[in-house]
Amino acid sequence: MSVEINLTGNVPENAVLIEAFPSKGYVSTIAANILVKKLDMKQVGCITSDELSGVVVVHESKPMVPIRIYTKDDIVVILSELIIPSPLLAEFSKAISRWIGKIKPRQLVLLASMSGMESTQEHEIFWVATDEKLAERIGKIDKVKKLEEGVLTGLSSSLMMECKGMKIPILSLMVETHYVPDALAAATLLDIIGKIVGRTIDVDELRTTGKKIEQKYQEMLAQLKKGQESYQDMTQLQMYR
Repeated sequence: MSVEINLTGNVPENAVLIEAFPSKGYVSTIAANILVKKLDMKQVGCITSDELSGVVVVHESKPMVPIRIYTKDDIVVILSELIIPSPLLAEFSKAISRWIGKIKPRQLVLLASMSGMESTQEHEIFWVATDEKLAERIGKIDKVKKLEEGVLTGLSSSLMMECKGMKIPILSLMVETHYVPDALAAATLLDIIGKIVGRTIDVDELRTTGKKIEQKYQEMLAQLKKGQESYQDMTQLQMYR
């Protein structure tokens, strides 16, 4: 299998590189899409694989490769709308980490999500950092919590281990999520990303959309629950006839 980084424009060195492959609730992908639009980022490349050559996404009637690279000033984003199958994770991780070593970012930010944990705060964000100075800086930001114990999986965790030896400060941000897609979790994540890259990102529209999505999801769950209860009641009546 061959994984290729195809560039059509310049990628700045010493940038903040944000990796956004799909995670639970598609939070990473939603957040990265909004970030690209709000900052008016330019596509400068894509990542392809012969194993995934038959997949194309369409946005505004334009066919696109599902894994794209965008830049704006000193920010670089790898945005994927495709979940990488487990057998291909190692090859993708190695190819992307080699490219990261070439462009030498000053910081690597990995976006992920996790199932809702026991917390009084909805869409709480947890973090893990490989650099003490970076850990000290992120620790001062409100609404983020250091992950003390846990297991990280997926492409983000593979990239963290691949790039750890390059002495690149790495930050993994994980937002707790309940829904698919979870736009509100993505909005919460964007608030923190904005503070990290020093940009103001307007997420009001995303929050409004997210509330509608969650409301519909909750209504659907309520209907399913009601249907299950009715079915159980009917079953019990039949059992005791």
